[in-house]
Amino acid sequence: MTTLGRWRSVLGALLLMTADAAAQAGSTCAPGSDTEVRLLAFEGNRSFSDAVLADGLQTSASSWTRRVLRRFGTRHCLDRLQVRDDALRLQIYYRNHGYAAVRVDTAITPLSRGAVAVRFVIDEGPLTRIDTLRVLGLDAVPERERLLQGLPLREGEAFDKYALYRSLDTLTRRLRNGGYPAAEVFYFYASDTAARSAVVELDVSPGTRARIGSISITSAPVRPGGEAVPASTVQRLLSVREGDLYRESALERSKRTLFQTDIWRVIGVDVDSADVAPPGAAEVDVRIALTEALTKSLRPSVGYGTLDCFRTDAEYRDVNFLGSARRFEARGRVSKIGIGAPLGGAASLCPTLREDPYSEDLNYYAAVSLIEATDRLFSWRPSVTLYSERRSEFRAFLRETPVGTVFSSTRTGSRRRTWVSSYQLEYGRTQAQPALFCALQSVCTAEDRDPLLRLRRVAIAGLSASQDWSDVPTNPSRGGVARVELRHANSAIGSDAGLEFTRATADVAVYLTLRRGVVLALRGRAGVVTGPELRGTSRFIPAQERLFAGGPTSVRGFEQSDLGPKVYIARGYDTVRVGGGSGPILPTDTVYFRAANASAIERPVPTGGTSLVVGNVELRLPFPVLEDRLQWTIFADAGELWTPGASQSEDRFNGLKVTPGLGFRVVTPFGILRMDAAYNRYAPRTGSAYYDAPVLAGGQLYCVSPGNTLPIVGVGTGATVQAAGPCPSDFTPGRTRQRVRFAFAIGQAF
Repeated sequence: MTTLGRWRSVLGALLLMTADAAAQAGSTCAPGSDTEVRLLAFEGNRSFSDAVLADGLQTSASSWTRRVLRRFGTRHCLDRLQVRDDALRLQIYYRNHGYAAVRVDTAITPLSRGAVAVRFVIDEGPLTRIDTLRVLGLDAVPERERLLQGLPLREGEAFDKYALYRSLDTLTRRLRNGGYPAAEVFYFYASDTAARSAVVELDVSPGTRARIGSISITSAPVRPGGEAVPASTVQRLLSVREGDLYRESALERSKRTLFQTDIWRVIGVDVDSADVAPPGAAEVDVRIALTEALTKSLRPSVGYGTLDCFRTDAEYRDVNFLGSARRFEARGRVSKIGIGAPLGGAASLCPTLREDPYSEDLNYYAAVSLIEATDRLFSWRPSVTLYSERRSEFRAFLRETPVGTVFSSTRTGSRRRTWVSSYQLEYGRTQAQPALFCALQSVCTAEDRDPLLRLRRVAIAGLSASQDWSDVPTNPSRGGVARVELRHANSAIGSDAGLEFTRATADVAVYLTLRRGVVLALRGRAGVVTGPELRGTSRFIPAQERLFAGGPTSVRGFEQSDLGPKVYIARGYDTVRVGGGSGPILPTDTVYFRAANASAIERPVPTGGTSLVVGNVELRLPFPVLEDRLQWTIFADAGELWTPGASQSEDRFNGLKVTPGLGFRVVTPFGILRMDAAYNRYAPRTGSAYYDAPVLAGGQLYCVSPGNTLPIVGVGTGATVQAAGPCPSDFTPGRTRQRVRFAFAIGQAF
């Protein structure tokens, strides 16, 4: 079955599965109600958008598909009592934001038989501002100025009750994090609607400054009569010690650390008299009560991927390793099952991989890790991992690492902010197509390539930072995610001579809800790699550290790693006598090798690049039926991969490649099933063409590009030699890729 056929079959099956539900997805109207709300609108609102106001109302318009197609989607009907209540909700909302004289009227206008438009006509009126803001009760607190800095409520700004409540909470928390466990803040305000002004007074009762007294710890074992985690181990995980200044944030961080260990299923952290501390109390006692959970687990899984064929992985975890509350993890993963030896035999189920030279054997990853359970030491959590792996990049390279280790330290901040520093040391080798070394390094014989393919030591120091402010990590509709990473290798930190590079990447995604169920997703990615890459030497940027692009999570109109510079392996070539002429070619003749025709290629070889830019725009829309389960998307991906200063023009920046497309999403218990179809209007990228003749001339690669003028001598003697020099990048293969590329995956593209 062709790729298009599989796409149609899957899509048809999904539509059949939802056909019965579609008949029931048409209405949320109350029994007996037949007046549909086709339009919900607002007039006169200058301070707040329609989307913000609509989110707080009960009245809703029918879904876009229902309004346009009249048959599918969700139907919302008119409830006049709800409309009246919604007008009151809008008034309260505006008044709490400082618009005391706001007026809200409603207008219900017939659009057609059984359909109306509901409009809320808003007269916001003047804004009441804070004329005077007084804070009392902090004269004896030494950090008074710091406590008041940056409060949401300010003189001269709107008299916003929501800002008032946030200020009360902020001030109370700052006091309780500064040693005042019984701190309370009271408020008083008076507003003059006619004068459009208000007076706000915050009365602070800080109480007595206190320190941590005794800390009592009880831990109940998972089984009656079993051995509980010692109190000394629990104490090591806490962010508080006896005698420390009382800080509510330290108690919260201690509780969070205990939860993150996964050792306890019930965690109670209480303090004596934290809210009603008696006058003069200088100490607060802490009581910690814990109930343990099962600490050992085994999680196997199986799956299928276009570039993995069948795969399986397993993870064993002991969160209380040797009773120390440290986490021990053992992980294993095997992919290319079905096509890779020794578990092949099902190549027909993995059609994409049949032309990949690096899928002939299984890929694997095996690792053991020991992770410290507490982040008390400078707020960093250290870990060490020992691993062995075999991994490949589609058509680009194969990385084999018999042994490697990573020392890392993680710091998790507030609001899902994470920093990771690492030192990675591995002993391995990277296999790549001989054409890659010939094109990038002018290393075109097996003898010259051997030193580059031997096991070598690579040491990499890394630092990354990420910030996640999205609402739902698996399918966000608001917020965003940002990540930057820096990796550096040189001989001073342990790498073999010649393996030196610096790699920096950045990735930012932003999600905007345009209206209910409609999400605009934006992402930008950029990267750069630098290093002392010298042609004809062993100093080069390793293939696994070069940048690649194209695929289902990048520019979807291109296959995996297909965007950017590449070279080609030709199936054959023509022999052209220098100076022309005809007749048999003699060993004493000088000739050129040139590719037979544009379609005579065995495979493309992505060479990667040292500069990358990718941008994605995706509009996610609810499907006409089962809107909470089905979704369709309109997207456009753009990107380019290049090597600045490259001698060949095709390796330089050649303009962004833009591939638009459509997608379909299904929310399943296993994640979001994604199907995308992207349109690629671009001709295959030109590049150098080589013929691989491993038997002749010691495995030398021959340049066979159409414009090749590198002379060949010794034809037919067993010592055929091609002169050294750059291979022209003027080979244009016949168009083999489909203009519409289909991709199937689990999870959103970004």
